Amino acid sequence: MGAGAPAVVVLHGHRSTRANHGDFCTRLAAAGISALALDLRGHGDSEGVTDAGMPGDVVAALDALHDRGAGPLGIRGSSLGGYLALLASTHPHVRAVAALCPANNLRLLTRYPQYEWARHLPLVDTVVRDTGVARGYWHARGDEIVPWAQTMALHQITPHPKHLHVAMGGDHRSLQHDPQIQDQTVGWLASHLLVSE
Repeated sequence: MGAGAPAVVVLHGHRSTRANHGDFCTRLAAAGISALALDLRGHGDSEGVTDAGMPGDVVAALDALHDRGAGPLGIRGSSLGGYLALLASTHPHVRAVAALCPANNLRLLTRYPQYEWARHLPLVDTVVRDTGVARGYWHARGDEIVPWAQTMALHQITPHPKHLHVAMGGDHRSLQHDPQIQDQTVGWLASHLLVSE
């Protein structure tokens, strides 16, 4: 990572790992953007449990990239990772967030009781803030876990700059590895991160 070069934190979903997103990280690198893919706590090689420290882990990753000299920062997250990415979108060095089929706090809590800590962290309170951060949403209409209408509602209350792409069909995981969607999200992130001051 060169000094001042943009970087993106890549966040996986519940029961996934960073290893599942190597294809997306490769596309980021080809576009001149460094990637830091995390194993969220309680997943992959990370110890611990899925507790209230998870949002702080994302902030710590962003801080670490900034401290190492990264330029504009972005986040790309899917499902649980999309939820955490949107929560972290108010970080002072974040310029753009791409959220794929993002969960919300109540959806997480309903499906997984261990996410009780998320009860008081709704996305609405974060995405309505006009911070100048670009927030992009991608969702599959065939998503069997997170209703696509939920993402449409988030997009409606998100201030500009913003983006929405609803894909016909698909399922909760299909967009993560779809080459066309990957190209779209990389291009969208690059359009907000690879800009001169």
